[in-house]
Amino acid sequence: MWDAGELRDAGIGRGESLHFRPEVRTDRVRWLDPGGSTGAQKLYFAALEELRLTLNRTLFLGLFEYEGHLAVYPPGSRYRRHLDQFVGVDQRLVTCILYLNRHWRESDGGQLRLYTYPENARRYEEIEPIGGRLVTFLSARFLHEAMPARRERLSISGWLKKRGELSG
Repeated sequence: MWDAGELRDAGIGRGESLHFRPEVRTDRVRWLDPGGSTGAQKLYFAALEELRLTLNRTLFLGLFEYEGHLAVYPPGSRYRRHLDQFVGVDQRLVTCILYLNRHWRESDGGQLRLYTYPENARRYEEIEPIGGRLVTFLSARFLHEAMPARRERLSISGWLKKRGELSG
């Protein structure tokens, strides 16, 4: 996908409010289409569907669908502290990040910094982006950031969402 030019600079916001701010975010993304996915992606979508059903059954979250993208962070890239919510839109309930990095070492950097207490920026957990690791958390509750890495970092980032507001 990289060689074919299918990854684009990641932006902030959506629609008319989409803008590019390299001081905040420097990864490249390709949005995933469940209908045109590879065999490996289909397995991942099936696992996320099981997760969605389990969360709905046990926590009554009303999760309806998944949206996500492949993210490539070239060496030195980052995504500064943020919430996974668009302003005025609360559809994203659960963030899901699957890391695709083989043979990742702590010295490679690129940790997910998850702020566990929003009122105290000094309280956080750092999670290594080890290949095969799935990290999930409440999208609107936990500020987080992708720390700079010394080598290319790959992930599938996405969200289990509730239904949007119906118009009319």
